[in-house]
Amino acid sequence: MVYDNIIDAMGHTPMIKLNRMNKPGNAEVLVKFEGLNVGGSIKTRTAYNMILHAEMEGKITKDTIIVEPTSGNQGIGLALVGAVRGYKTIIIMPDSVSEERRKLVKHYGAEVILIHDDGDIGRCIQECLDTALRMAEEDKNVFVPQQFANVNNIYAHKYHTALEILEQTAGKIDGFCSGIGTGGTITGIGETLKSQYPDMVVWAVEPENAAILAGGNIGTHLQMGIGDGIIPDILNQNIYDDIYIVTDEEAIQTAKDLASKEGIMCGISSGTNVAAALKLAEKLGAGKTVVTILPDTAERYFSTPLFDD
Repeated sequence: MVYDNIIDAMGHTPMIKLNRMNKPGNAEVLVKFEGLNVGGSIKTRTAYNMILHAEMEGKITKDTIIVEPTSGNQGIGLALVGAVRGYKTIIIMPDSVSEERRKLVKHYGAEVILIHDDGDIGRCIQECLDTALRMAEEDKNVFVPQQFANVNNIYAHKYHTALEILEQTAGKIDGFCSGIGTGGTITGIGETLKSQYPDMVVWAVEPENAAILAGGNIGTHLQMGIGDGIIPDILNQNIYDDIYIVTDEEAIQTAKDLASKEGIMCGISSGTNVAAALKLAEKLGAGKTVVTILPDTAERYFSTPLFDD
């Protein structure tokens, strides 16, 4: 098959069973590896869906400048889509995100604006958003997708990612867990899976230093892409049954184990998700199935403690 462009090759990422990391007596743990997606992360799906629907609704023209605040992967996805579609793209990011994220955005031809993270990621993300909205007020050509509030973020997962999961799993799904970034992944996938399996267990997963749903204090952390210190507008807070909190150390070690024990090179938030999935698998026990997402690839974390010896 020859694709018309790189976006047409998006999706249909593999579902992989964890073997060496899971313990006897636990539920089976299946991971959907989005690091093998176009653009190296799950966010290419949502970036494309938000831009596609904005085009269909007449919100974007050839002169449009796409501006978005993000902690990383959504910005990379939007920069990729902008490159393919021919839109100027500006990504506004906390300066605490990895150097690789910034370079990838620039490599796709987009501009990067950095906002200082002084130790409160929620305040920093809000300043990123305020900056984007101010740019939109000053220039009518600026379009801000607003990933934290855009329902097409949810729909990318509800009608695509989740359907792939249902096709890939042979039997009933008993548990699903996901970190909370924009809320799009857990809301979209969770709603579709629960419509098929109403009695399944869904866990929301948060970094220890930004566990806003659990009522924790908001600081800064290393689990990039989740735990942005805000409760997203699009998050369905009724879709999850419990909240599981993961430390930076546990997330990083789990991501390292995924490489050294399962041969899967994924990012820190993948470690977050799998740490929760293994705990949920222990709770549910043998004969059950737990699914989670590996949101991105490890290669955008070389400058982080993920690659410390």
